[in-house]
Amino acid sequence: MSTTLDDGGLVLGTLELKGHQLRLQVNSKTRAEQGTAVLRNALGSLIGSPLTQIMTAEQALEEQRTSGRGDVLEDEIPLEEEAEILAAVFEQHYRRVLDEVVPGLGHVTPRQAVKTAAGKKKVAAWLKQIEATTAGLGREEAGASFSFDWMWEELGIKGLRK
Repeated sequence: MSTTLDDGGLVLGTLELKGHQLRLQVNSKTRAEQGTAVLRNALGSLIGSPLTQIMTAEQALEEQRTSGRGDVLEDEIPLEEEAEILAAVFEQHYRRVLDEVVPGLGHVTPRQAVKTAAGKKKVAAWLKQIEATTAGLGREEAGASFSFDWMWEELGIKGLRK
């Protein structure tokens, strides 16, 4: 998943300064390495060696809930509405992804990959992985509100879903 600002700009990570600790939070190892390099270049000896922590999406959501940062949203947005919002975000994201190059598909878009038999198999495996990952977010409400059926159909590989 990716996060965008109101103006459409891509959020690559967040920085939080708490006391003497600077926290860089990103969603991939590559972004962590890039962010650390940028900070080291900008701050030099003012920062020490990074402490790295890797979390699953479920762990990150739970940390957000228990740290108090998620309380405001959960108090203000009913679960059903939150599920609708998440489903809309998922759909917007995945509609865009169908036309973006995916390294795991041979550096072509999913729409390009399904033009060959081998590509169809790769796309089917990719979609199954996306579904499994999304189901593992720990939010049954979001999973129940979002269906990947349209992706299988739009890519013409519904028969490979098994």
